[in-house]
Amino acid sequence: MTTCGIWPTSRCLLAVVIDDDGRLAENPRKACYSDDARWALLNHIEAQHGLDCAFVVTRSFARMDPIAQLASRRGARVIVVADQFVHDLCVLIAPTAVSARQLALLLARLPICPIARPQLSVMQPELPLIATP
Repeated sequence: MTTCGIWPTSRCLLAVVIDDDGRLAENPRKACYSDDARWALLNHIEAQHGLDCAFVVTRSFARMDPIAQLASRRGARVIVVADQFVHDLCVLIAPTAVSARQLALLLARLPICPIARPQLSVMQPELPLIATP
């Protein structure tokens, strides 16, 4: 399964796509914090890697940034992982500072890691509220 880990930085979103074997499928891509840039990032990833590419984000990021909902509404699978689980992995793997690229790559690889699968859930798209007259 092709997956894309998305990690927020202070200036932009960083997306890392991996192939079925866990190898980088392309160089990491950046998108600024605008709806147009988010849409363009999703378009690029889906055009290059197909509509079956799953996006992996942390739970807090899924709540605070609209790209997860945009992807979900477009029909993409969005996999959510608890922030604490990612933090714990970072402490175990690299107790010193971890770069945004490494974090996005870690997220992308979680679905192919059997021990991480119980920590993952698929995000359901939010339905818009409809006001009735």
